[in-house]
Amino acid sequence: MKNKFKYLIKYSLKKKIDTKWFKVVNILLLLLIVFIVNMDYLINLFGGDFNEKEKIYVVDNTNSYDSFTSYFTTIANSIDDKEYEIILDNSMLNKEDKLDNDIIVVLNKSDITYLTGEIISYDTISRTTYEIIVSSLNNLKSELVLKESGLSSEEIASLTSPVSVTETVLDENAKDNATKENLSSIITTVLIIPFFILIVTMVQMLGAEINDEKSSRGMEIIISSIPAKIHFISKVLSAFSYVLLQGILLLIYSGIALFLHNVLSNSMNIETTSFLGEIVSLLKDAGIFSLLLKGSVVLIVLFVISFIAYAIAAAILASMTTNIEDFQQLQTPLMIIMMVGYYVALMAVMFDGSIFIHALAYIPLLSVMIAPTLYLIGEMSFVSLTLSTMVTVIATYFLYKYGLRIYKVGILNYSSSKLWKKMFKSLKNKE
Repeated sequence: MKNKFKYLIKYSLKKKIDTKWFKVVNILLLLLIVFIVNMDYLINLFGGDFNEKEKIYVVDNTNSYDSFTSYFTTIANSIDDKEYEIILDNSMLNKEDKLDNDIIVVLNKSDITYLTGEIISYDTISRTTYEIIVSSLNNLKSELVLKESGLSSEEIASLTSPVSVTETVLDENAKDNATKENLSSIITTVLIIPFFILIVTMVQMLGAEINDEKSSRGMEIIISSIPAKIHFISKVLSAFSYVLLQGILLLIYSGIALFLHNVLSNSMNIETTSFLGEIVSLLKDAGIFSLLLKGSVVLIVLFVISFIAYAIAAAILASMTTNIEDFQQLQTPLMIIMMVGYYVALMAVMFDGSIFIHALAYIPLLSVMIAPTLYLIGEMSFVSLTLSTMVTVIATYFLYKYGLRIYKVGILNYSSSKLWKKMFKSLKNKE
């Protein structure tokens, strides 16, 4: 019996991975992850540059180039992360036909308004850059007016200097909202989305496999040689083995992408903004790594048990149907549960301290997406996370115990009539 059990797991797993679909999807996943992680270098390779400085040529007819540059730099640094290069070139008006993405700012004297300006570009410029130039010109005009008033250089500098503003936030919790929002988006991207994709794939494959065996009448031959319990467990474990393998492959792909990112950063003479470094720095400052280390065992148990719970639920639903079309309809509750868990995890930061969201973190099948998010953003304690995991373990045990009774009846049932009546009747039967 043990050999048959191992054979069923190996056969089912091989049937899932020994396909062109599996190989093609994994190749695409590898390429996608490599592209996302190395997007900055790839864009640079094909002619883009995240940190390319925008050139602004100044045609100065007022002897105010230094003041304009000072104002522009101060304003740009306060509202924009983009880098600019300001160049004095009074001959630039003769080179307008050579403009590409550059900008020309012309400074002219005026007897009435003291200063006029003209912005010349081949194409429209961004609103941010435009506003910075206009604000700089207004400040420069104020300086020219003040100079005509006979004020000293110290007085002019005092009047034209930027206003010093200090921001005071009385609500201490409000200071952490932006950080929590960033953490929530990172956690959702790294943990929840891969889990969501793996669960959907596992449910679809498990349903297709069981329905294929039923439609080909192969189920009768299988059940005649092994107990339904062994068949049920083999399906669940093979499905879990599949998502475990796919999860390991995703980690390997991520490692390859990070390795290539490191190689490119050492070999290409391109200055790029390391968004990965910023993410790591954000996670480190927020204490995410220490929380992961502390709760690693509990989180792993929660994810493993939740995968098994979803596999059990999918196998039960598949056993009740006679074809893949019926299974697609019957699996709708599982899809709804996953969607609710995903969106609640996203909204956890928006509804800080919500009792309703915290209660959902203890509901099996939902908890795997909500509890880790709440724990890592500091909204759930380690004890609460452990309790949520224990609830999921207990619920999974009862799901298996009573689901097996439905499975025994369902896999040999080829009629959709009175299906729910048969299912509830089977729950009353002892194993």
